[in-house]
Amino acid sequence: MGRILRRFLIPGLLLLFVLPLTVAFAEGDGWIIEELKLFSKGVGVITEAYVGDVTPRQLLYKAMKGMLGSLDRFSDFIEPERFKLLQIQIKGEYAGIGAILEMINQQVVIKAVEPGKPAEKAGLLAGDILLKIDGVSIEKKAVGDVSALLRGDVDTPVLVTLSRPPSMQILDIKILRQKIEIQSVHDARMVGKSLAYFRLSGWQDNTSVQVDKALADLKKQGMKALIIDLRNNDGGLLTQAVALAERFLTKGKKIVSVQSKIAEQRKEYFVPQNGSYVNIELVILVNGYSASASEVFSGAMQDHKRAILIGVKTFGKGSVQSVVPFDDASAMKLTTARYATPSGRVIDLIGLTPDRDISNSPDGTPGVDRQVLEAITVLKQYM
Repeated sequence: MGRILRRFLIPGLLLLFVLPLTVAFAEGDGWIIEELKLFSKGVGVITEAYVGDVTPRQLLYKAMKGMLGSLDRFSDFIEPERFKLLQIQIKGEYAGIGAILEMINQQVVIKAVEPGKPAEKAGLLAGDILLKIDGVSIEKKAVGDVSALLRGDVDTPVLVTLSRPPSMQILDIKILRQKIEIQSVHDARMVGKSLAYFRLSGWQDNTSVQVDKALADLKKQGMKALIIDLRNNDGGLLTQAVALAERFLTKGKKIVSVQSKIAEQRKEYFVPQNGSYVNIELVILVNGYSASASEVFSGAMQDHKRAILIGVKTFGKGSVQSVVPFDDASAMKLTTARYATPSGRVIDLIGLTPDRDISNSPDGTPGVDRQVLEAITVLKQYM
């Protein structure tokens, strides 16, 4: 699982709050009760008279999905299994074995095992073909469903039956699940004498902790300038984008303004004290899939002339979604706010225009990364 999880999470680009379900009917909202009577009557008639077998819960889920889907493209009803995945995405960790899966010729195959994780320690290898999980055949199951079977509680065992090429020997391997932290920071390294680079793939609960560790390590190696790669980073938690901006801005600078009907969300975020890396020169790489929290961070850096943005115009997602959990482990994702950059720019459906518009070749085209090369040119004195 690990990196593969993002492929099976909630579709859509996210900028998230998590809200408790506290909305109650106020005095004067009696009309809502009357409308709900109509809905209740409809559910009753369908369950009693429809020729097929349906349950009230099935109808409720469909109704919720229809209501939220009619609002905008980012509001959605999240069924229990998808809600579990969203919680993993937000928290940045899960209990599993640390194997990355892929589908090849209608078979679920181990693409890679993460170093030091339970799958590697138990002897799983890239290329192993999964056949059963805890004795249950996974034939015709999707990769996401198999990933769900491999997850569980920390310190619980899972029995994996696999076929190992080239002999196709059948093996039963018991693996003890452990906490797996999803990495937001990738490829953190020095690319010059005092020029550093890292790629950020998401904005989870643990992102700022991972970034702090990477920055501290790079600083020890002599970092004086930094390239932050936000290409294909489609968002996550607003609070994490704010936290990263705080590392690079001086006290009192505005990071983002959020407009919402919800008082707890309606606020302006300012830097509480000078960041630890205010003297580090910055270049940020963006593309058409840099969205949401990535645009919040990049917009703040651009408005304050704190970084040079290189790449192509970003996605343009200026709305904020709240995740409202329900009692039965399902939830709704509801657009509850919009945001503006420090200078007041509203980028929804517009995006951020880079300071240097540099396109790369289409995916799969051999060649060099022109956007990275431009970033190095900008910061060439640090090479």
